[in-house]
Formats: sequence, C-alpha cells, structure tokens
Amino acid sequence: MPANHCFLSLFGSSALSNFRQQRLLESFATRGIHLEKIEAQFVHFVWSDQTLSDAELVSLRALLNYGESFTFVEEKGFLNKKYLGKAVTAPRVGTISPWSSKATDIAHHCGLNVLRIERGIQFYWTSHQPLSNDQLRVVHAGIHDRMTEIVFNTADDAVDLYQTLSNKEFKRIDVLTGGKEALMQANTLMGL
Repeated sequence: MPANHCFLSLFGSSALSNFRQQRLLESFATRGIHLEKIEAQFVHFVWSDQTLSDAELVSLRALLNYGESFTFVEEKGFLNKKYLGKAVTAPRVGTISPWSSKATDIAHHCGLNVLRIERGIQFYWTSHQPLSNDQLRVVHAGIHDRMTEIVFNTADDAVDLYQTLSNKEFKRIDVLTGGKEALMQANTLMGL
C-alpha cells in the first residue's frame, strides 16, 4: 500500500446464520475436528488518501451498520478451559469484489472521500484442545473459497488488499502490415 494512504478496519454485524454454523461444525466433526462453536462477523476494510474526519467516520459507520448485531461471548473459568481461534477471509489480493464496487460507489455518493471499501469475514471458534497445523488448514479450507478468497490471521493483515499499479506504455501491433509474423513477435516480446 502506498505510504500516503490510510487503512481502517471496522467490524460489523453477524455473518453466519445458526444453520450455517451447524453445517460448519458438522463438516469439521466428520474430519475429526471437534469445535465447540464457530461464529463470524463482517469486517469492512477502508482505504483513503487521508485520515477520515470524525463526521466522515460517523457517516461511514452508519452506512456499514446493517444486519443482526454481533457479540462473541468467550466462556471463561478454571474448569471451562477452551482455546480460541480466529481467522479473517477476504477477496483475493489483486481482485475487487462486486460488493466493494457498489459499496465504494455508495460511499462516494454520500460524500465520503474513500478510495475503496472491501468486506471480509472474521471467524471465531472455540475448542477444548489447540488445533494442529493440519487441523487449522482444514478449518481455513472450510471457511473460504480458494478460487475467490484468501485467509488472513488478523484484520490488519488485509492492508495489502488495496494495490495501485503503475501505468504501462501503450504499444500498437501493426497486424495489417506485419500479419501473423507481427503477432508472433509481439507474443514473444510481451510474454502473451
């Protein structure tokens, strides 16, 4: 991310229905991973040219306040020893989700000076024993789509989702004069 850009992550509403929670727990149990519970909430990633003002943050939070509120209650106690795990899923680096395109457009219409808003999901789970690396890979595979999403350890790791690319020089290929030979040469030189 360019040094002059600001990054902010805002946590939002619940992202898993009770039905989907049960499906995930059952799916993991069939693979020998016994989680006590799994919950999730939306997390919104916001990039801007400058730090947002208090008024802009109020407007942004109002825009991103939708759905059922989320509260994760971690059970504690000497006899109730549990291990907490978490991970964040987000669109793959180098992609812009349809949700992001619309949300950014809406933010611009509301007068917010943001470069991009993206949405991910923060998952929380508890287990009676810590998960091995192999078990953790199975959980990560179960909570995201490898084709369109990536898994981060924390919401702050999503800072790299926003990328700007330098412009490349425009090149013309004269196929009318050079024909197939011009295309073959362009293919070799440009790595097409």
